Amino acid sequence: MQKKWKVNGTVKNLIQYAAIAIFSLISLQAECAHTTWQGPTGFINVPSHLTIPEKQIDMAIHTKMYRVPNTNKEGWLNSMAFGFSPFKNLEMGVQKTMDTRQGSKDPDPTVNFKVSLPPIGNGDFAQFAFGGVFDFNQNNYNTLYLTCGGFGVGWNFGGNPGGMSNYGKYNKHKEEPKSLCLLFGVELPARKDGERGYKSQYFLDYNGDVAAFGWRYSSHRGFWVDASCQSKSSYDEFYDYKPFILGFGANF
Repeated sequence: MQKKWKVNGTVKNLIQYAAIAIFSLISLQAECAHTTWQGPTGFINVPSHLTIPEKQIDMAIHTKMYRVPNTNKEGWLNSMAFGFSPFKNLEMGVQKTMDTRQGSKDPDPTVNFKVSLPPIGNGDFAQFAFGGVFDFNQNNYNTLYLTCGGFGVGWNFGGNPGGMSNYGKYNKHKEEPKSLCLLFGVELPARKDGERGYKSQYFLDYNGDVAAFGWRYSSHRGFWVDASCQSKSSYDEFYDYKPFILGFGANF
């Protein structure tokens, strides 16, 4: 019988952190612009309203372990993401995940874009961004999203029964992801414009499927490393993910 991974109180703690984060978002604006697992810049698994600085490049590698459902076989998924900004308030990127398990088929690449929209008024929730993640696998679902500060909503479309999406829960009865999903993220403390030196930051986000809590250590020179843990995913029929994600990246 397959051993199921148990959170041992982690999910309960994440829910408590989420409540704290929601209130923190009222007075704190997210200021992160590093590449996530899915490709767009943002928190851990969720895009933020920020884009890569104009004429700059952002690259990242993340890795997490999984167990093949109904077996004792394990493997690693390595996500490599590349993004660039051709001009101010726009980023474009590509992401490719590779499976280290021998004989497995690597997931198809995805492409993404994000546009920071003109602010509406003043304050933390005046910053908006619109973006999308598009999968080369025709069976998988694409996502368009709109974010406001740390909150957002995603819409999954296209794809076929049995296909995956980057955001939102998987409906096992319909064999498809849910069409709409809630997104939110928070960064504590935010790195200020022009701030120099090395800095530790903590992140909390929810991508409509999993809640994740993480730590990032970054330099004003553009280099960073991070580590995070996430709750159980609804995609356990595809990958029985282990909770930890490790990553590092750079901005040029």
